[in-house]
Amino acid sequence: MDTFPPLWLALTGVGAVAAALVALLVALVPRPRVTTPGDRVEAYVRAVSSPAQPGREGPAVRERATDAAADLLSRQRTLETRIAARLESAGSGLRPAEWLVGHVAVVVVAGAVGLLLGAGDVLVVVLAVALGAVLPWLVLRVRAARRRSAFGAALPDTLQMLAGAIAAGQSLSQAVDTVSREGVAPVAGEFRRALVETRLGVPLEDALEGVAQRFGSEDLAWVVMAVRIQRQVGGNLAELLERVAATMREREYLRRQVQTLAAEGKLSALVLAVLPPLFALYLLVAQRDYVMPLFTDPRGLILLATGVGLLAVGIFWMSRLVKVEV
Repeated sequence: MDTFPPLWLALTGVGAVAAALVALLVALVPRPRVTTPGDRVEAYVRAVSSPAQPGREGPAVRERATDAAADLLSRQRTLETRIAARLESAGSGLRPAEWLVGHVAVVVVAGAVGLLLGAGDVLVVVLAVALGAVLPWLVLRVRAARRRSAFGAALPDTLQMLAGAIAAGQSLSQAVDTVSREGVAPVAGEFRRALVETRLGVPLEDALEGVAQRFGSEDLAWVVMAVRIQRQVGGNLAELLERVAATMREREYLRRQVQTLAAEGKLSALVLAVLPPLFALYLLVAQRDYVMPLFTDPRGLILLATGVGLLAVGIFWMSRLVKVEV
């Protein structure tokens, strides 16, 4: 039996990859870049937070691609703000333009791999391109979740360190500087950024509140509110921070217990949610004739739509069951 795809399928796949490469080459054409005050402030914060090392400059091609992506994002501020927020929550040092260039490269590579694996099959190429488009966002989401979890776990010890520094006679700014030098990531890096913002004229409470907003930490937001109240009415800030740290430590201990008890259910939900799509993709590549009636026959389309709907409902309910708020 002839295993080669029809000529028009192969030409379509090759044409799609060629069009993507041409678009990438057009994007590499250098354009004049306008630097805004916000870009200069961000560059200053980046330089102070993580000094550049010599010999780390990228090639000219990457710089041109980044400039082209920055020019595109300058006309799409909503997209740029969204990408910047995702990168910031994930703790990535990339700029939105750099991430966009990498995302396009991942999509192009995924399309090329799908073209090779599917032997020119348009359906396999489309699935590969869709996977390449979604995967970078999933990576950012996972990194952001892990970073928020690490921040919440380290926050009680951070408050204890702040309380000890204040009890030793340091001011709040000096105590924050101590945490930025002796604390653990990601708390130390965020407190270092807060100090940099105070050098640019931002009040310390507002800078710390910005840290709480970036991580979605209600605990730190309550701490900042307590610091504001203490600044107005007075009181022992060190004792206040110690009590808050003790409460957070107990909550973190309870949260870890709940995570341990729910780990088996989360793993089962993950396996049940991921196994059907992966097995369908495997059959599409390995036993194409066996699975194609699902996409060509009306009865197969009805079964496929029903299965996708039931799987979505099952994923939703499993996610609700294994998610426990503490």
